[in-house]
Amino acid sequence: MVKNSAQDPQDNSLQMKIRQYLVSGRRLPSKEDPNPKVISMRIFARNTVAAKSRFWWNLRRLNKLRPSHGQILAVQELFERRDTNVKTYGIVLKYQSRTTIHNMYKEFRDTTLNGAVSQLYQEMAGNHRAQPQTIHILRTSVSTKSADIKRGKTNQYRGDSIKFPIVKTVPRASHKKFRTVFKAKRPNLYRS
Repeated sequence: MVKNSAQDPQDNSLQMKIRQYLVSGRRLPSKEDPNPKVISMRIFARNTVAAKSRFWWNLRRLNKLRPSHGQILAVQELFERRDTNVKTYGIVLKYQSRTTIHNMYKEFRDTTLNGAVSQLYQEMAGNHRAQPQTIHILRTSVSTKSADIKRGKTNQYRGDSIKFPIVKTVPRASHKKFRTVFKAKRPNLYRS
């Protein structure tokens, strides 16, 4: 059973719980090659079992290596160092539609790369009807300069003069002795 991570979304209905794993594997040692080369891959998956399966899927196509002729050395979950700052993530991907394979670049704003990838899966399912198993993430990056951001949807949040309106104000008691559960008068929550 997979424990809840600190970087999982707070509301389960909003996003998929995607985690990032570093999976390392190699060919089985033989007389011809007693020390085979170690192959490491960053995999986005829901759990370690799915990460191992995705690793073998990629290795079979890239290195012609099957699970029967290889071994997994380590599966490590990767975490974000600073998951309190909002960053703009660029993701290069390819996905299989009903007719052909498409290459794509998308940008998302999130506090973690896992959150950005789960947004990617939600958007691809909604806008392109892409199944998660047909989406292959080729490269990810963090865009720090506004010149690097290509999409207008993410660029609109880059300015220093952004102000968000206060649409709802909750009146608070001035002292602890005035706090009550029930009030005689309904509070006015909106500014007039």
